[in-house]
Amino acid sequence: MEATRITFEIPQGILQTLNQTQKEFIYQMRLFTALQLFRNHKLSFGQAAELAGMRRQDLLTELDNHDIDLIAYDASELEEELERFDS
Repeated sequence: MEATRITFEIPQGILQTLNQTQKEFIYQMRLFTALQLFRNHKLSFGQAAELAGMRRQDLLTELDNHDIDLIAYDASELEEELERFDS
């Protein structure tokens, strides 16, 4: 997998307020970004796990911890999906 490095600065006070090391903050930012992008249907489950830097099983646990459904259909999407099975 080819990777792109993204660098940005945050005020040192943020890390102090959060009582986190730089490494802990980066881990958490990757996880929260992956969860949000998965929730918004921008990344697949596998892509979200890759972005978070964790195994799929661990991401599944994080989805549960953050009340994010692995499969999320609204009523119309579910109806469309069920109609495809009926045809």
